[in-house]
Amino acid sequence: MKAKAILLLMLGFLCSNITAQINRNSTTVASSGLTVTEETVPSVIEMDAFISSQTTTNRKSSNHFSDAQNVSDLISQVQPSVYITLQGINTYGENPKNLFIDFNSLKDLDNPSVLKNNIEIAIIKINNSQELNSTIDLSRFSAYKKLKYIYFISTVNATGENFNKMIVNNNEKYSLFYKINTGEGNHN
Repeated sequence: MKAKAILLLMLGFLCSNITAQINRNSTTVASSGLTVTEETVPSVIEMDAFISSQTTTNRKSSNHFSDAQNVSDLISQVQPSVYITLQGINTYGENPKNLFIDFNSLKDLDNPSVLKNNIEIAIIKINNSQELNSTIDLSRFSAYKKLKYIYFISTVNATGENFNKMIVNNNEKYSLFYKINTGEGNHN
């Protein structure tokens, strides 16, 4: 009787471990049957921390032009850009590299008048906690073939974890960053 009880306990323990493992993974159905794959977990990091870490890394290597330098140039130098706001879509310059969009205008990402071909960075403005607690489906950016960076600028206090929770359908090809700009002593 004790042996059966121990066996049942072990079986229950094994089942709970398997269930926990499955819950941590996403399941996908392939044509050959059911497969279990690791879900791509987004990692949204603070912009200054990224640039600082990449700059330090590149000083130690022979790489003269890094992701950090490219991102820094895209956000600090004047670039041809597209602005999508509730007021409309405006394009400045030819072959825009930057896309500026407020959260409520994400529905217009697929608008045919948006020049998508050369966009390298999407800068998404988060204006309130309701937007911060919403989701952003990164598959909506699939038509932006050269897009490498997604940069959140929030006017409300947040952490990288807040932005991680926003992301749906993460794509490993995107580097994800954030910056908090509440206006309190921040003049960026």
